[in-house]
Amino acid sequence: MTTHPIVDRLFDGEMLLLDGGTGSELQRRGADVLKEAEDRVKAWSATANVEFADVVQQVHSDYLRVGADIIISNNFWTTPTRLERIGERDNWRKYATAAIRNAVQARDAMNPGAYVAGGIAAPSLQGGLPPVHNPVSDTQQLGVRAYRKEWADHAKLLADEGADVMLPEYVGFIEDCVVAVDGCAEAGLPVFLGVRHIMEDGTMNYGESLADLAGALEGHPVDAVLIMCSNPENISKGLPILREAFEGPVGAYPNLGYNPTGPIVNAPMLTNQKPSAGEDILQTAEYYPSRVAEFAAEWKGMGAQIIGGCCAAGPEHIQAMRPVVMG
Repeated sequence: MTTHPIVDRLFDGEMLLLDGGTGSELQRRGADVLKEAEDRVKAWSATANVEFADVVQQVHSDYLRVGADIIISNNFWTTPTRLERIGERDNWRKYATAAIRNAVQARDAMNPGAYVAGGIAAPSLQGGLPPVHNPVSDTQQLGVRAYRKEWADHAKLLADEGADVMLPEYVGFIEDCVVAVDGCAEAGLPVFLGVRHIMEDGTMNYGESLADLAGALEGHPVDAVLIMCSNPENISKGLPILREAFEGPVGAYPNLGYNPTGPIVNAPMLTNQKPSAGEDILQTAEYYPSRVAEFAAEWKGMGAQIIGGCCAAGPEHIQAMRPVVMG
């Protein structure tokens, strides 16, 4: 584990390079990330942490090899509510522990000075991809106590296994964001928040304002806010709003186009609005590495200090971004 606290580096004005997508990269390398997911992602790559542990570690290692300062553990949906969809709710600790250990082992072997972020995703019971009619937040569906407990229990496990920072991510509603950071903070580590699916006008997934999000987070234990799993153009719309409203460090990691089930029957349009059709699992389109590096330069100019990639971003994208982000 690194001895230089990540928050200190950010508040000293340093830039940090985040890794790229893990689930999409696992599928690209042949790992099964779609257990019982004929038309829905369900628990996505959670079971791969046990069944394809060597591939998970290879992905983490490759991101470290090309210069990532932070890798995100593959704990995206190693949560009780998501694993329940494939009948594995009672085994969530097994998959969660495997995920964080894969990340820590890869970090310790490749670059002990790098950070491991414990990346836990929101349950997204309302569904994350549009259209969602009359959406109800996870907090309202589960209740505040149960929703917070799911974050807190997971965060404490990851902290005990060597995570350096908690990353509650893929959160869509403001009220869910607030409870998520409060729950993760119970583990005693810094907390970065990842906000999903920014829209073309710079609003959040369900029309809420990033400025209102920043206001709601005041007084809560969040050390940085990142826009994630959104197409690069939409990040460029939302990031200036977030930068102006939120006093702490901000960042971005975009979705470059990933069609995990090829096609997704119930979601004909993906996050970046590319048609979900055909057999290709990675729809990078115009988001080739050098183009993503141009976006990284743009976001750096907007004040982002943490920059990386999400779905369909691979080591080649992170490698291309490094000289821009760290230059």
